[in-house]
Amino acid sequence: MPVRIDLSSTSSVRMITVNEDNLACAYLANLYIPIFTLDTGARVRRYEVSNQLAGIHFSHNKKSVIYAVDDSFGLHLFDVRSDSKKKFRLNPESENHNVNCTAMANDIIAVASSEFGGGILDVRGSRRREHHAHVISLYDKRHKAGVVDMQFYLNGTHLITGDTDGSLKSFDTKLRDEDNAIRWERWVKGPITKVGVINKRIVYGISDRSEATVFVDAKGSLEVLYGSVNTAANEPIRNTSKAFFKKPEWCAGLIKGVTDEIPLVAVHGVEKKKFISLTAMNQEGVRQSAPMLTYKGHTGDVKCMTVTPELLITGGEDGNVIVQISNFKNPKFGEDNTHHHHRLTLNRGDLAELEDNGEGRVEEVSDDSDSDSDSKAPGSSSKPSTSKSSSKPSSSSAGASTSSAGPSTSGSSSSSKSKSSKPDKEKEKEKEKEKKEKMERKEKEKEEEKEKERKKKKEEKERKKKQEEEEAEKEKKAKKEEKEKKEENARKEEKEKRKKEEQEKKEKKAKDDQPSTSAASGPSSSSSRQETKEERRARKEREAKARELAEKKKSEPMTEEQKKYAEEREARRLAKLAETPEQRAARKQKAREERERLEKLEKEAKKAKKRDGEGSSSSDAKRAKH
Repeated sequence: MPVRIDLSSTSSVRMITVNEDNLACAYLANLYIPIFTLDTGARVRRYEVSNQLAGIHFSHNKKSVIYAVDDSFGLHLFDVRSDSKKKFRLNPESENHNVNCTAMANDIIAVASSEFGGGILDVRGSRRREHHAHVISLYDKRHKAGVVDMQFYLNGTHLITGDTDGSLKSFDTKLRDEDNAIRWERWVKGPITKVGVINKRIVYGISDRSEATVFVDAKGSLEVLYGSVNTAANEPIRNTSKAFFKKPEWCAGLIKGVTDEIPLVAVHGVEKKKFISLTAMNQEGVRQSAPMLTYKGHTGDVKCMTVTPELLITGGEDGNVIVQISNFKNPKFGEDNTHHHHRLTLNRGDLAELEDNGEGRVEEVSDDSDSDSDSKAPGSSSKPSTSKSSSKPSSSSAGASTSSAGPSTSGSSSSSKSKSSKPDKEKEKEKEKEKKEKMERKEKEKEEEKEKERKKKKEEKERKKKQEEEEAEKEKKAKKEEKEKKEENARKEEKEKRKKEEQEKKEKKAKDDQPSTSAASGPSSSSSRQETKEERRARKEREAKARELAEKKKSEPMTEEQKKYAEEREARRLAKLAETPEQRAARKQKAREERERLEKLEKEAKKAKKRDGEGSSSSDAKRAKH
């Protein structure tokens, strides 16, 4: 620790969010959203959006789902497990508003625009569908300036907001009416740059990255732990919070402290310095004399900060993300301490009193080093003593001449040193610029190589997928052809079997008809021998009439019943031809079962008739006896 993750060399990191599995999602100024792991820094995926984002959050129910809200009320949904992207439209009261910031808890998103305080929008659905499908409640009266930051409490329903006028407010988002939903409101020095929630009871706000105000928000009461707070907007704020970071110092936020005596720790630094310090503060907001930890930071401003129970993650203007341990009980905490704290971070507990008394000095930052120790060089104390001794008068002229020569030589030497130091500094700056340019070029080349490798891998994957798909299609086609061939063979076999069966039936019929034809031929032959001419004429006339009737029947149009009968018969014939052996066996089995059922019914009907006849006969006999 700390772990430095380089996301971009050309754009800054604007937002960071982390889930329970240490999977992080950042938003860059160039409209890219990289997904990466905090443990190894490896990138999992990268998405791109068309508009600037105002908020990005992991879903509380699904660890792999990300919600992002852009500045035009567009809700983007990403699933880390795939490259799928969805976009929805959140319906605000005015379509021309720009979103400033968002907050999320339990899949409920709070959205603040440039004009109204914020609408609480439910991603899952709405409890009020009169006007807009997503809007649950709308708070547009209390805030008179643009909301800069907001965050949900740990209970998921209370919301703290801060605006550019220094107004801090808390809402109960379960209530729709703004006058009923407002829990409390206070005014501090503006503008508010960050609000945060430490635990169930402690919340804070930071004004202009320099002054922290902390509240204890217990049930039914609000206590100011430290800070200069007013209960009305018109009252002037005179005092300064003891948690004061005088410029060029800055404060990015507060995190949970070590004990009850040291409840909070400030994350702060100095402008144009590449370090971040963690300094503990007591219950009054007074800082300790020295930071707990100072480690290498960003080469520019810290743009965003987020905290987990174990890690502190910051995103900077240099496009890097730095991961540090936030659990002070972790044995690895402090291993990367530089032990050289900047002079502007030492003994700063009385800044607020000096500022209120008008004794605050304008402090400048030297560009010679990133972190200075509070001790001076051993030779620095000797210079003033020599200058004072040289100014004392002497009895002899020689002594006076020597004493007067002393300051002149020292002044000439200092001027020569300053002249020589200026080009040296310029050279050093040029060298640093060249080094930075080289590093940037190398980073760009590395990124290009990585992109080329990714493209190659993607092309290889696509080729493999195409080959697999082609092979699968070929296999499917081959299987289909085999099935068709088998079906054709089965149909041919069925046709052959049917033909054989028909031939066998015809042969059986012919055999059965042979004796009847022979018996009928005897008398017919005898009758033909004895047939007269008149009988022959009558027989031929009958045959001619039968032929004419048959031809007429063929030529005459069929009735609808005949057509239906013919179509049904043809359909049965085609169905029989298309039947498989298994279907034919099943059909025959059903026909047998139907015949057996009908035979049973006939038998039962016959028995019933016999019983009825016997009963009627017995009744007649009894009547006759009587």
